[in-house]
Amino acid sequence: MSFDYFHSGREMKATRKPHDCEQCGRKIETGSPAYYAAGKYDGYFYTQYEHIECHAAGMAYAEETGLWGEEFTWFQHSDCEREEFGPWLLEHHPIVAERLDIEREEDAA
Repeated sequence: MSFDYFHSGREMKATRKPHDCEQCGRKIETGSPAYYAAGKYDGYFYTQYEHIECHAAGMAYAEETGLWGEEFTWFQHSDCEREEFGPWLLEHHPIVAERLDIEREEDAA
């Protein structure tokens, strides 16, 4: 059984160095706003960075689907579920869909 012993997150106005976004896998450039989180999960410490838009999309998708905790959808790691969240991202969070190279069916043809 996994336990999230603690988690703390906040929005940063500007990063001091580049980081990879946990949601889309793309680079967060130096000086860009980002969401930063740190915590301890299942006995291991972690830190993560996300683009502000990617964090908002991840939280909104979890709120809509009820997928929290170990079921939380990390978009870049969920290739098999793109059919499920791809159309939703295109409609609600097009910036994140573009970062993940998700295209509308009519655009792909």
